[in-house]
Amino acid sequence: MRKIFPLLLLGGVLLAPGLSYAANVVAIYAPNLDFKDGAERNAYVNKVAKALSSATGQSWEGRAFARAADFEAERSKVDVAILDADYFSGKSGSLRPVAMLSANGQTTRALKVIAKKGGSDKLYKYRGKRLALVSNASLASSFMTASALGNEIKASEYFSAIDEVRDVRSALNAVEMGKADLTLVYDGYDSGFTTVYMSSGVGLPIIAVNSARVTGENAETLKHALQNISVHTSSFITGSAVYNAGDAGAYRRIAATKKTSSLTYVPLEPEAVKVSLSGTVLQPRTDGIAFNPFQIQYVPSMSEFDRKLEQRL
Repeated sequence: MRKIFPLLLLGGVLLAPGLSYAANVVAIYAPNLDFKDGAERNAYVNKVAKALSSATGQSWEGRAFARAADFEAERSKVDVAILDADYFSGKSGSLRPVAMLSANGQTTRALKVIAKKGGSDKLYKYRGKRLALVSNASLASSFMTASALGNEIKASEYFSAIDEVRDVRSALNAVEMGKADLTLVYDGYDSGFTTVYMSSGVGLPIIAVNSARVTGENAETLKHALQNISVHTSSFITGSAVYNAGDAGAYRRIAATKKTSSLTYVPLEPEAVKVSLSGTVLQPRTDGIAFNPFQIQYVPSMSEFDRKLEQRL
């Protein structure tokens, strides 16, 4: 959004004195949201642009991107971007998060590992099988390792192959056609599939403004508008809500989780000093020395023990 000058209405077009303005741009690159095709993706972002035009009184146009490379090539010309949370976390740059897409007010949703309908619902049955993952970020494989596989084994070792696909629709098609055995999708895309595993909730796509292009009062006005969008997708998105850093970072936190092991300390009783208490009478010492059985050390005789003790004291 650009600095606002006094405007003139000429032939139905808003013009600043001596200048003409192109529309502000809202773009979407969120391959984890299921759109049946490019036309449906374009229709969604154009509805968002229309909602922003109504809320801000300025001209907006929508652009949809199917590939990360295409979005990156145009991001400097984008005023608002709607991006998958996992992609945004590694590619934010000048983009400042202000809102998130929501499903009935919720900004998180579980991810599911799904298989073809009629297949086993046991993950161990799929060892050595093929996994299809959306290739928008490098965290997807780590997420599978940490969440679904509990960090017991890397996804790259558990499955015979991990195939990167362009978007969730491609992943679903791969499973349906038998080109992959499993994939990872938001809960809600599992109709007609077998659910193998369900994760805890992860963030829905983030809405961010380009701070290199949007500043001052314009930024605040736009922020309010972006937090109150009521545009549905063909999937489960019903609008937008205030940005929640905890929800937005859930995917990355899970993917970065390392397996931890707790050590149980058990006192060991060396055979050389093991005694049977049932037949032994322990004589109390009268010189004030307290004997700690967990610090026991083998010595050949009591006199030798006393000598060592005196050395330490």
